[in-house]
Amino acid sequence: MQHWFVYYKLDAPMARDLEPRLRRMQQDAAAGNGVRTQLMRRVDGEGGQTTVLEVYGDIAQPEAFEAVLAAAVARADLPASLVGQRRAERFEDL
Repeated sequence: MQHWFVYYKLDAPMARDLEPRLRRMQQDAAAGNGVRTQLMRRVDGEGGQTTVLEVYGDIAQPEAFEAVLAAAVARADLPASLVGQRRAERFEDL
Protein backbone atom coordinates (compact mmCIF):
# COMPACT_ATOMS: atom_id res chain seq x y z
CA MET A 1 0.00 0.00 0.00
CA GLN A 2 1.14 3.51 -0.75
CA HIS A 3 0.40 6.73 1.08
CA TRP A 4 0.71 10.06 -0.72
CA PHE A 5 1.32 13.46 0.83
CA VAL A 6 0.62 16.44 -1.44
CA TYR A 7 1.56 19.87 -0.12
CA TYR A 8 1.65 23.52 -1.16
CA LYS A 9 1.56 26.99 0.38
CA LEU A 10 -1.41 29.32 0.26
CA ASP A 11 -2.37 32.59 1.83
CA ALA A 12 -4.42 31.73 4.91
CA PRO A 13 -7.62 33.40 3.59
CA MET A 14 -7.31 31.57 0.27
CA ALA A 15 -6.84 28.26 2.12
CA ARG A 16 -10.09 28.88 4.01
CA ASP A 17 -11.91 29.83 0.80
CA LEU A 18 -10.67 26.77 -1.09
CA GLU A 19 -11.26 24.25 1.71
CA PRO A 20 -14.71 23.09 0.52
CA ARG A 21 -13.45 22.67 -3.04
CA LEU A 22 -10.38 20.75 -1.85
CA ARG A 23 -12.53 18.42 0.25
CA ARG A 24 -14.84 17.74 -2.70
CA MET A 25 -11.80 17.07 -4.88
CA GLN A 26 -10.50 14.53 -2.36
CA GLN A 27 -13.92 12.84 -2.13
CA ASP A 28 -14.02 12.68 -5.91
CA ALA A 29 -10.55 11.10 -6.09
CA ALA A 30 -11.30 8.55 -3.35
CA ALA A 31 -14.76 7.51 -4.54
CA GLY A 32 -15.03 3.78 -4.98
CA ASN A 33 -11.38 2.85 -4.61
CA GLY A 34 -10.88 2.49 -0.84
CA VAL A 35 -8.45 5.40 -0.57
CA ARG A 36 -8.63 7.30 2.73
CA THR A 37 -8.18 11.07 2.64
CA GLN A 38 -7.33 13.86 5.04
CA LEU A 39 -6.89 17.58 4.57
CA MET A 40 -4.56 19.39 6.97
CA ARG A 41 -2.83 22.70 7.40
CA ARG A 42 0.46 23.46 9.06
CA VAL A 43 0.10 24.83 12.57
CA ASP A 44 3.07 27.20 12.54
CA GLY A 45 2.54 29.08 9.28
CA GLU A 46 4.48 32.29 8.90
CA GLY A 47 3.93 35.55 7.08
CA GLY A 48 0.23 34.96 6.45
CA GLN A 49 1.01 31.76 4.54
CA THR A 50 -0.05 28.28 5.50
CA THR A 51 1.07 24.92 4.16
CA VAL A 52 -1.84 22.73 3.10
CA LEU A 53 -1.39 18.97 3.14
CA GLU A 54 -3.60 16.54 1.23
CA VAL A 55 -3.18 12.97 2.50
CA TYR A 56 -4.19 9.92 0.49
CA GLY A 57 -3.78 6.58 2.25
CA ASP A 58 -4.21 2.91 1.44
CA ILE A 59 -3.53 3.30 -2.28
CA ALA A 60 -3.47 -0.23 -3.65
CA GLN A 61 -3.04 0.66 -7.34
CA PRO A 62 -0.75 3.71 -7.56
CA GLU A 63 -0.67 3.96 -11.36
CA ALA A 64 -4.46 3.95 -11.60
CA PHE A 65 -4.85 6.35 -8.68
CA GLU A 66 -2.41 8.81 -10.25
CA ALA A 67 -4.77 9.21 -13.21
CA VAL A 68 -7.84 9.38 -10.94
CA LEU A 69 -6.28 12.11 -8.80
CA ALA A 70 -5.15 14.12 -11.84
CA ALA A 71 -8.68 14.01 -13.22
CA ALA A 72 -10.15 15.06 -9.85
CA VAL A 73 -7.72 18.00 -9.66
CA ALA A 74 -8.71 19.08 -13.19
CA ARG A 75 -12.44 18.87 -12.36
CA ALA A 76 -11.94 20.87 -9.14
CA ASP A 77 -11.04 23.96 -11.18
CA LEU A 78 -8.35 25.01 -8.72
CA PRO A 79 -6.33 28.18 -9.33
CA ALA A 80 -3.45 27.54 -11.73
CA SER A 81 -1.00 28.96 -9.19
CA LEU A 82 -2.02 26.25 -6.71
CA VAL A 83 -1.93 23.40 -9.23
CA GLY A 84 1.53 24.45 -10.38
CA GLN A 85 3.03 24.34 -6.90
CA ARG A 86 1.54 21.03 -5.66
CA ARG A 87 4.34 18.68 -4.59
CA ALA A 88 3.78 15.01 -3.88
CA GLU A 89 5.77 12.59 -1.78
CA ARG A 90 4.90 8.90 -1.87
CA PHE A 91 5.56 6.40 0.87
CA GLU A 92 4.84 2.71 1.23
CA ASP A 93 4.47 0.36 4.16
CA LEU A 94 7.63 -1.40 5.29
